Amino acid sequence: MQYSFSKLLRKNLLYMAFPVVLVLSVLLLLLQQVSRLEIFQTGTMEDTTRVKEYFASGQRNVSVMLPGLKSTGFSQMANEKEKAEYFYRMEGNEMQLVLLTKSTANAYRRGEYDRKAIRVRIIRDEVAARHIEREYANSLGLTGDSMDGICSVYVFDETEYPLMRVRILRYSSIVIAVLLILIMLYVILATAFPALNHEARVLRRFGNVGRIIRRIDREMERKLRYHQDNVTVTENYLIVSYISHIDVIQIDDIKYLSKHVEKRKRGLGRPVHVYRLTASNADDLFFEADFFDEETVNDVIYFMRGEPLLEYEEYVQKEREEEENVLAEQMSENEKEAVTEEDQQKLDGLFEQEEPAEKPTEESTEEPAEEPTENAR
Repeated sequence: MQYSFSKLLRKNLLYMAFPVVLVLSVLLLLLQQVSRLEIFQTGTMEDTTRVKEYFASGQRNVSVMLPGLKSTGFSQMANEKEKAEYFYRMEGNEMQLVLLTKSTANAYRRGEYDRKAIRVRIIRDEVAARHIEREYANSLGLTGDSMDGICSVYVFDETEYPLMRVRILRYSSIVIAVLLILIMLYVILATAFPALNHEARVLRRFGNVGRIIRRIDREMERKLRYHQDNVTVTENYLIVSYISHIDVIQIDDIKYLSKHVEKRKRGLGRPVHVYRLTASNADDLFFEADFFDEETVNDVIYFMRGEPLLEYEEYVQKEREEEENVLAEQMSENEKEAVTEEDQQKLDGLFEQEEPAEKPTEESTEEPAEEPTENAR
């Protein structure tokens, strides 16, 4: 299989871009669905006599032109401050109430909304309508039921229109759509020109990015020494790729190379051995990579060092023999240390006190003296 640094850049780019595009697409779709809710929909009302129909149909947010407004003299208060002002206009024999914010009310007085639509929300407020009716009747000196029902209970309320939420929803949709377009353009350009890839920024310290990418591509094609999982070793470069970034180290820059072993937990499982490869020099190079397989980190070190006098199998066998020799020496030292000096002295004393066994004596050759017999007498 042919390996290429350009392909590696493209693959990591897709790995990074795909979840971002997916999340943004889902979010944009969600915003589009939310924007279809009644609270965020704004219709256009051309005939204000249909206010009751709009309210009954659920279309409460409307854009409507309301010329000829006159102040009622009543205001809406909040925290002892004037929040909005009531206006009215006559539509046939009916008085329509309009509640405007202070800024919009001042703009109406200046004539800025004579030919300009305003966005309001239709609400039903019978309490306010009947209160204004009674106040007008009292101020005009009218009695009885002469003004009952003249004021419409449907109010064009600007303060209830969800202007901020509608703007946030609209601007959020626009921003996400623009981000999606920019990401797609970036993916297309970075795929066609790998030097534009954000991950290629690690090559700037080696010189021209485009030239270095082409050099690494040639080495991975013709001078590849080792490739396993996310690790690649060429004649001049060590390349370790992750989903989030790619590390590229020039082997000639490495002055110190070491391997450390430590225990670490992987999720909720038992601790496992982690083999950390560290490469550095006296300047500003410091690189670390963790491996969960000792054979892999040994392979990487071997192919980075390069030992042309030994085949790889011999190199592995030599390492095993060295480990066995070290283990045998440690066991020998442990056995020697097991016999203490005091015990050794006791053993030496016992050997000195012990004498060789006596040889058996030869039997006497002399005959016993004969007893005198009667004849001898």
